[in-house]
Order: sequence, then structure tokens, then C-alpha cells
Amino acid sequence: MAITFSHYLQSIRKEKKLTQQEVLELLIASDSTFAKLDLTTFSRWERGVTTPKLTKQLLITRTLGGDIAMLINPDVKRSTNKQNLIHYFNRKTLDPYSKNPNTFTTHHYDSLTEEFKLCQQLEVFHSDYLGMDIESETLRKSNLLLNSFVDQSEVMIGHFLYGFVPTDTKSTQLNPNKLSGCLFINPNELSTVPISMYIISSYSSLSAPRMMSILMILDALRQNTEIKSLYVNCHDQDSYNLYSANTEFDIITKGPPLPYGGIKVFGKHYRYVQLKIKAENILASKVVSSLVPFTDEYIQGLLGKNGQ
Repeated sequence: MAITFSHYLQSIRKEKKLTQQEVLELLIASDSTFAKLDLTTFSRWERGVTTPKLTKQLLITRTLGGDIAMLINPDVKRSTNKQNLIHYFNRKTLDPYSKNPNTFTTHHYDSLTEEFKLCQQLEVFHSDYLGMDIESETLRKSNLLLNSFVDQSEVMIGHFLYGFVPTDTKSTQLNPNKLSGCLFINPNELSTVPISMYIISSYSSLSAPRMMSILMILDALRQNTEIKSLYVNCHDQDSYNLYSANTEFDIITKGPPLPYGGIKVFGKHYRYVQLKIKAENILASKVVSSLVPFTDEYIQGLLGKNGQ
């Protein structure tokens, strides 16, 4: 159940035995967003006189190590048009020949070092479908993580390829065609230092795995406060629309221009578009407010539904 922001501030400050000044200094040091924050404004927040927008509430909560789900109302009203975007993204039929369109198994890989065949499949996918020059050897040596979705015959029907990078990683190093020069953090060595989650690619012909990928993103951002932002390579119009209509973002790079198809941005078409989104902007989006407080339950429900 959602609580008021003022109640949260009071409770978390007392729990950590901090003064208002100490919390203020902690926030100012944590993010440039709070550079002009003063004690008067903080006191008004805590007393409920004024309330910052939800994205700032979540940024404060994550900085203080709290659970952002407490501040999100799963029943918040959202526009029909924006809600339809996520429904269309998940329900669109891409594999009309499948007899059991929602039956799949998920395999998680913390390392791709020994997954030669799998990496070859991913190389072909990125080259032929996305126009990205990502070699299988790069995938095996880059500390990347993978969730693959397979059908009852163990044929891959989708994947979710991602990794973690330092927040100060240069945009040129994030170019998907130059991943060999990108420093991905070993998942076994993640610490409390600020990091970004980088989604190289995500695809599935079935709706349930597509929903699973969305839930994995939300759950990772909710559970790991050290993840400050999300980099995502959008390679279809539906995924781009989902982000562009519901969050604030920066375009980091664009793929090769196309005469038509791909992703349309400001009247021009591209093979893919790379976005940078602050974690709080995603978590505060009304279109996912019904999912964020219950990410773990939804994920377990999908896994259980598919016999995992």
C-alpha cells in the first residue's frame, strides 16, 4: 500500500538516526538534481506542506536505500493512449504459427564464455536483424548476461541481452558496433558504486517473454539502488514508442539511416536508436505503476505458469 512521501521521509530519517541537515547533505552529494536543495524545502517536504514530483521522490528513496514500491500507487489513473502502447507492445502477434504461443522456458546465463553456439546465434540476430556488428567472440568476453527464451523443442524464441557499465562510461564506448571497447562490470563483482544497466538487445516472437523482459528491467531498477540509469538499444518502433511516450530520455546514438521502416525519429528512419533514461523516470511512469510494486510476484507467476 502506498504511503505519503512526508511519512516516508520522517520514518527513514528516524530509522537511520540522521538529522535533516545530514540527509540534506547526503542528497546534495548524491545527485546534481539536489544542488539547490535547502533545509527549508526539505523541512516542508517532511511536514507535507509541499511534495516534489514522483521522479524526485523515487530518486530520494533510492538514494536512502528505501523501497520505492511504497510510494507508487498501482491504481493511479493513466491515459488510455499510453496504456494501449504497452498492451500493443506485449500482445502483438509475431509468431502466428505457434500452437502454444505463451509456453516457454527461461535460461539465465551469468557468463557467455563457454556458450559458443548461443553466441553465434546472437551474432546472426544482431547482424541480420539489427544491422549491428557484434561478433560472437565479443559476446563471450564482455561480462554480458543473458536470459534466453526457448520453446518446448529448446529452440530459442527470444532473448534479453544486457550488462552493467560504470555511470561515467563515454557514449562512444556504448556504440553497439564497438562493444569490444566497452568495459562491462563482472556481475559477480558488482558493488555499491553507481552503475548503469545497458540493454544490448531484447526480442521475442511471443507476448509472455516480452512482458518478462519488461518485468526484469523494472525489478532490476527497483531492487538495485546503485543502478542510476538505463541504456537501451531500441530496434523497433513499438519499443521506442513505449519509452518515448512515457519517460524523459536522451538519444545517445542512432543506427544507419533507412529509406523506410526501422525507427522513425523526427521524420527520419534509423535501423536502431540508443536511449539513456534515468532509473527514476522509468519507475515513476504511470504506465508501469501497476507492475512496479509487484515485479517479483509477476515474474514468479510467469515462471510458474510455464512450469519453471
